[in-house]
Amino acid sequence: MFIKTFAELQEKVSKLKPVRVAVAAAEDDRVVGGVKMAMEFGIVESAVLTGNSVEIVEILDHVGISREKVEIRQAADDQEAANLAVKAITDGEAEILAKGRLETVYYLKAILDSERGIKASKVLCNLTLFEMESYHKFIAVADNAIIPLPTLEEKKAIIENTKPLFTCLGIETPKVAVLAAVELVNPKMQATVDAACLSKMADRGQIKGFMVDGPLAYDVAIDLNSAKGKKLASSPVAGDPDLLLVPNLEAGNMLGKSYKFHGKAKSGGLVLGARVPVVLNSRSDGPEMRLNSFLMARAMLEKRSIY
Repeated sequence: MFIKTFAELQEKVSKLKPVRVAVAAAEDDRVVGGVKMAMEFGIVESAVLTGNSVEIVEILDHVGISREKVEIRQAADDQEAANLAVKAITDGEAEILAKGRLETVYYLKAILDSERGIKASKVLCNLTLFEMESYHKFIAVADNAIIPLPTLEEKKAIIENTKPLFTCLGIETPKVAVLAAVELVNPKMQATVDAACLSKMADRGQIKGFMVDGPLAYDVAIDLNSAKGKKLASSPVAGDPDLLLVPNLEAGNMLGKSYKFHGKAKSGGLVLGARVPVVLNSRSDGPEMRLNSFLMARAMLEKRSIY
């Protein structure tokens, strides 16, 4: 089944067994509220919540989650909260990791720890999945939160990290548009050079299981008529990409926020490249995005063998 909307993804996940989630620094009613929604939708069965136990208990009572469904683990500070949440994953006590009220640097440090962390790929990257009325299916943007200026090798790893997600969406060969400002290779514009290299690497089998083209300006990538106007209609991804690979974090961040505020997009996001799905929502994200992120995470758990 080719999944194109969060409603379709929810239908798929509703047939799966609920799982346990570990939340690092859970002293936040929005985070705990997201966990409650995930419980109500049958995504999450129970949770390990780390952080200040007194504050967490108050939030549980305020949000309305039974204490029987959670296990609270006291942490002295944010780093210990992150470490305890990751330990719950490595000990097999939880299957999804989620960020609470702590700085991302502490969260990632625990994930990347060489001895106790859960990194599985060469790099970690963040992907946000968008659903908009103006586009005919899901469209993903990466990396928009972790790697400030990815190298060619890191861009290759970002593409490869997305495979489990697209597989669970029913997309066997994802189409990747490698974005730049122009379609011609210019040695003074590194984004165009990297894009051309990635495209050729896919052609030669160095990137397997993806259809990659670039450099492509945004209009050509997203709109076939624009591609025809620039005589690029032969592009295998023009007008139909599944993934927009952005040249840097700033571009990805701004593109995603423009979708959210101007495109009225529904969205969900995950950190890819870890041994389990990792949720990294912004503190400003609403309950719908948090729920969508849990939907993505639960769906990906069915594809453990390709992590």
